[in-house]
Amino acid sequence: MASVRKRGNGYQITVSNGYHSDGSKIVETMTFTPDPGMTKRQIEKKLEEVKVDFEREVRSGQNVKGKRMTLKELSELYMEDMKPTGDEDKDFMSITTWANYKTTLRLRVVPRLGHLKIGNIIQKTLNDYAKELRKDGVRKDDKPGGLSETTIHKDCCLVSSMLSYAVGEGLLEINPILYAGKQKHSRKPRREYKVDYFTIDQTKAFLWALDNPIGIKHKAHDRVHKNGKTYHVPEYLQEWQLSLQWRAYFYMALFIGDRRGENISFTWEDIDFETGEVMINKSTAYAERQIHHKSTKTYQSRVPVIPDIVVNILKQWKSEQQRMCLEQGSHWQGYRGKDFDKNYVFIQENGKQMHPSSPYHMFKKIIRIYNENAATDEEHMIPPDATQHDLRHTAASILISNNMDPRSVAGVLGHSNPSTTLNIYSYFFKTKNQEAADIMKCSLLNAK
Repeated sequence: MASVRKRGNGYQITVSNGYHSDGSKIVETMTFTPDPGMTKRQIEKKLEEVKVDFEREVRSGQNVKGKRMTLKELSELYMEDMKPTGDEDKDFMSITTWANYKTTLRLRVVPRLGHLKIGNIIQKTLNDYAKELRKDGVRKDDKPGGLSETTIHKDCCLVSSMLSYAVGEGLLEINPILYAGKQKHSRKPRREYKVDYFTIDQTKAFLWALDNPIGIKHKAHDRVHKNGKTYHVPEYLQEWQLSLQWRAYFYMALFIGDRRGENISFTWEDIDFETGEVMINKSTAYAERQIHHKSTKTYQSRVPVIPDIVVNILKQWKSEQQRMCLEQGSHWQGYRGKDFDKNYVFIQENGKQMHPSSPYHMFKKIIRIYNENAATDEEHMIPPDATQHDLRHTAASILISNNMDPRSVAGVLGHSNPSTTLNIYSYFFKTKNQEAADIMKCSLLNAK
């Protein structure tokens, strides 16, 4: 029989439901809080109804704990259970994925849906959520418009994953999201994937910026001396040139089309100066304010080959790094002597591995300096909104334009399946249609 006791403004209902293996009682509880304005008689009547319903659910074996759990409470269980331990063979997700989920939950999902009981979340819940995220002003970066459809889709998939987790934990009987819309016999076609990349002229301009000094004109201005007096600085020209390390870094990024985390993970042991082969078998990520070393995104290694020009730049940079090691003395935090090749190729001044965020800032700096001081006009500028990942897309576009087949391109880029390459770079492969038509024309019509 259910028991009831008053607790503050509500009532705690308790039902005994058997015994644990250690002999202790299994007790299920819930709290009923009357609506404001209810009379004493209305409260008594409603309380009796709630008590009877709750006891029936407990006796019938329904998971009452799951029915009362909110999405916020479920998200805490889910994130705690899924948190990576560092053992990639056992972890369900990478630290970067886990950190992205944590941010998504904190910024969007929990504030909007966290109060809902997980048993009440249906497809319409996510449809309404998606509509909210498409509205202007929802972005945290103050850019116009709503969030991208890709971001919205990922948010909804995360909610569905948590509900599936709840099923596995016995908190729900089914995940209603998985069964929504199954009566439809056709799927909406996926939009064509669009990527940003450099044209050949923009790529040449970027390489020129890597290799050549650029004159930066500084306007005349006033400055305040440390003694408090103001003095005038006339207009002057400063010569700026990229360091050898950054030349090596961006040449590697462009010529092998690797990911940023893979590029900063190279040690000298990974590079064969004789053959030009580069071993890509690890990556570095920054999440939860910590550096994490892990496998590549697809957990597969690959060995692309770099041309002589990149090999020569790397040789020069290695010699300079060895000189830095000697000059730093006891401040050098990398390897020395016969173990020197264990050092990272791309480093901080003290020999430690380069921080994962550094390439982004330098990439933006190169483009800004080139556009403001070397580009002849707007037409010859490098796209200011470009990202380093565009170099990867650029490498792919050049390979495809020069007739490399999808499987080979996938091997160079490190895609686990050539279909991924075809999906992402379908536009470039489509440009071969005219080439195919010309071949058919020459082969068939000229044979008449």
